[in-house]
Amino acid sequence: MIKVIKFMEKAWLMLSILTFIIAVYQSIQNSVYDALYFYGFSVIAIFLFYMRRKQRMFHEREAEKKGK
Repeated sequence: MIKVIKFMEKAWLMLSILTFIIAVYQSIQNSVYDALYFYGFSVIAIFLFYMRRKQRMFHEREAEKKGK
């Protein structure tokens, strides 16, 4: 279970970085208004990354308690 959570955590982080890069590129090429969708998705992906990180830490603490 923890492996899946770690994978999803990394996936959300990579997605947030990728969408932010695309947003910056769109801002330079066109305008900021054309890139707002990508900026928004980047913020959502960062939020989901932190949620998965918190979930992973919770599961790791629970696994430590059960192991002791």
